[in-house]
Amino acid sequence: MRVLALVLLAGCGGDPPSSSSEAGSETETSAETGDGDPGDGDPGDGDPGDGDGEPGDGDGDPGDGDGDSGDGDGDGDPGGPLDDVLTLDQIQVKGTHNSYHVEPTIPIHPSHEYSHPPLDVQLEDHGVRAFELDLHRGQGDDLYVYHIAVVDDVTTCEGNAFGSCLATIKAWSDANPGHVPIMIWLEIKDETGGSPINDLLIVDQAILDVFPPNRVLTPDSVQGTHETLRAALETDGWPTLGEVRGKVMFMVLNGGHSSVEAYTYGHTSLLARMMFVGSSDFSLPYAAVSKINNPGDSKIAEAHAARIITASNTCGADQDEDDCFDELAAGLMSGSHALKDDFLTPGDGMTYFLDFPDGNPARCNEATAPRECSSEAIEDLP
Repeated sequence: MRVLALVLLAGCGGDPPSSSSEAGSETETSAETGDGDPGDGDPGDGDPGDGDGEPGDGDGDPGDGDGDSGDGDGDGDPGGPLDDVLTLDQIQVKGTHNSYHVEPTIPIHPSHEYSHPPLDVQLEDHGVRAFELDLHRGQGDDLYVYHIAVVDDVTTCEGNAFGSCLATIKAWSDANPGHVPIMIWLEIKDETGGSPINDLLIVDQAILDVFPPNRVLTPDSVQGTHETLRAALETDGWPTLGEVRGKVMFMVLNGGHSSVEAYTYGHTSLLARMMFVGSSDFSLPYAAVSKINNPGDSKIAEAHAARIITASNTCGADQDEDDCFDELAAGLMSGSHALKDDFLTPGDGMTYFLDFPDGNPARCNEATAPRECSSEAIEDLP
């Protein structure tokens, strides 16, 4: 179903409301431009509640974001004891790289030699709260998820369809409304198959075909009444966990893609858009998220200072196991918000896997969380 308000506000050629921030040109750094896979260009609301703040008056939809402390479903059930204290950028979550991936019958490169469980199994059994999906365009506006056409294109999502991936995530979210926001990082992968994705509004519509707007943490919901998203983060920071439980959030990982200029109104705004857009330039008016591949990169500390949410890769299938342990340790210390890995369980001949020794399933971010934070306060689903 088309969302008319979104279409009216979000036309590619339209101008956002006037802003004192000047449009910026974005230059991607090595931290956002590749994870080493051949051909893999990894770079680096309507509120249905009545909003009166009284417990038990909500409509029961998971994560309706009515601002009540708790799990966000409007029924007055508690979410966590620190839901009014902890903010989204004060946690660290497990993530997977190429989260849909199934090892091809004949791998053409060692980096392809791994398989992930289905997305809902990752959420339920492994505590994953961050995904990375590679987007390709088929005929018309149909979107698909896979790595490289023909040679590495097997996935856990039915028909490789983007909508199928999202439906799997939504079904799990529906059943577990107290979860912290699920971060879904999208990489536009024109160069490894399909037709060019030159209009990101088709991605917005694909999201809205599965998730109602109130279940998505959008740039507008963070920006509020501030002139820009950047101003909102500098002034107010990210929402509290109590405000965003049960939601998902989407990020365009490769912010230098050619489609981004129109989507951001010439690098000035994300008004009425469904997705955040990654940037290595933290001064842009919409700067809020960034993929920084190296988990020990000093730029992560700069991101924390700017209240930027980051994601980093830890272990790839073609890496030495000792390097994997080192990169995980670096990521835990640096506090990159989502650590993305190829191994949720040990691979053949390995002892390494993505493991948070103090997460349940998320953990307190060592670089940003207050002292009173605990993993149980972040998420403690049965």
